[in-house]
Amino acid sequence: MPKRHIEVKTLKLAHSTDDTVRITHVEKPYGEYSSPVINIAIYSHGKDKVSEIDIPYENVEDFMKALNESIELCDSIPRNTIHDEINSPIGGGA
Repeated sequence: MPKRHIEVKTLKLAHSTDDTVRITHVEKPYGEYSSPVINIAIYSHGKDKVSEIDIPYENVEDFMKALNESIELCDSIPRNTIHDEINSPIGGGA
């Protein structure tokens, strides 16, 4: 049986107009006897693959922990609320 991709989910990337992230289960990614992986790929304009990574299922738990640690780190860094500098709920224009 050849390599087989099973799409799990496609998400729109925040802060972009039409970029997406596709999460796919891949059977036999590197040949007949290779273990399955999760493939995470970013597509520009919904069709042009920009980057991707394969994560062996054995590493998923550590990967998820690292993502959660990254979220906690991001949340711990003080930031100004968007548009605070102009004291308005929406941005201005020049």
